[in-house]
Amino acid sequence: MKIGLLLLMVVFLVVLAGLLVMSYRMLNKVQKQEKIENRGKTPERQLHPKLQTELEQRKKMQQQLEEKQK
Repeated sequence: MKIGLLLLMVVFLVVLAGLLVMSYRMLNKVQKQEKIENRGKTPERQLHPKLQTELEQRKKMQQQLEEKQK
């Protein structure tokens, strides 16, 4: 009885170790694919709302100056 329980625990640990190895390999594979896909892309960054409004104001002023020069 004790030997059977011990063997069952060993089998359980082997299966658990196998699952950990498989999940690690899958994670590495997905990370490599994402790295390849994201090579050419620039990360999207969001400006702080105050900076965004300041940028919009500058663009408007620049457009107004260009219109006045024409």
